[in-house]
Amino acid sequence: MSRAPAPTWTLAAVGDVMLERPPAPDPLHALLREADAAFANLEAPLCDSGFPADKLITMRSDPAVAPALRALGLRVVSFAHNHALDYGYPGLLQTLEVVRAAGVEVVGAGTTLADALRPAYTHTGGRRVAWLAFAATLPPGWAATPSRPGVAPIRVRVRFEADASVMEEQPGTSPYVSTEVAPGDLDQALAAVRAATREADVVIASVHWGVPPGWAAPFQGLLADYQQPLGRALVEAGAAAVLGHHPHTLHGVEVWRGRPILYSLGNFIFHTMAEGRRFALGRPAPPYRMEAVRPPELAHSALFRLEFTGDRCARITVHPAVADAAGEYRAAGAAQAPAILDRMQTMCAALGASLDVAGGVGRIEIA
Repeated sequence: MSRAPAPTWTLAAVGDVMLERPPAPDPLHALLREADAAFANLEAPLCDSGFPADKLITMRSDPAVAPALRALGLRVVSFAHNHALDYGYPGLLQTLEVVRAAGVEVVGAGTTLADALRPAYTHTGGRRVAWLAFAATLPPGWAATPSRPGVAPIRVRVRFEADASVMEEQPGTSPYVSTEVAPGDLDQALAAVRAATREADVVIASVHWGVPPGWAAPFQGLLADYQQPLGRALVEAGAAAVLGHHPHTLHGVEVWRGRPILYSLGNFIFHTMAEGRRFALGRPAPPYRMEAVRPPELAHSALFRLEFTGDRCARITVHPAVADAAGEYRAAGAAQAPAILDRMQTMCAALGASLDVAGGVGRIEIA
């Protein structure tokens, strides 16, 4: 007796969403709505309560925009990141309430650690899919505990390495920043993934990680030391795909043991990054050159369409996008797409993945 073919289904994934109003229509939004499941990172609280945290940049949006997330086609959003508590516990809790009331699942944050680590479940393509989210970007007090709200933490240890002779020869040289995941948090995250594999056919893990452009010395490379070991460990624990965000720009894709790790999905909607807008710094800071954190590649992004056969991602299609004056990312035209896809090719190749370009999109076939 021949076995019935495994069902096929699609996941559309985009990066950071910072909404101040419903976005203008775009063909990429149709791709979100047409997918069997659609995911994004909700980058700012949706709240009208709480007080701004004592940190460099705080953000929030009107809770009335929550229905726009569902209207985009999003089924699941991550809220595990360094802005989740920008307006304290009231802001976090109100966000969870209004987003879920709009019909969108929220993962990675909660009233307790167990709540923050709890997966959301969707039924997609004949499969039960578990969604988890973690944050490696953790201001003090952001991590959820058994008795405190917060986000699902993956703390990272940081060491600064300096060569004394180089420092003397070239005063002002940046030290090398070495990073590794704290073992206890790694064990906790991997246990959550393994537990989800027992309850679902497919597990999708999301991580807020990495370093945005301008915040790391160029000689460090795009990925922080801890990212590849963490992404690979999540795959080995059972994640069918790892979706990364935080750097606000695109990073490459790695295929590890037949499963994709998307290191950064870039931005998708970021109204506070519209032309002419500047973040108001919430506290005195070193004299950073803030223009360094808004490089040209910040205007480039993509929608990633993951095609699954059963519980395995067989193909990724990369649909390039470019920011408009309002801070919304639009389907890239024929004049813009090649530069975005060329850069993605280079970044994927550095991670051992082959991105083929044709017809204005990129494709990664996963054997």
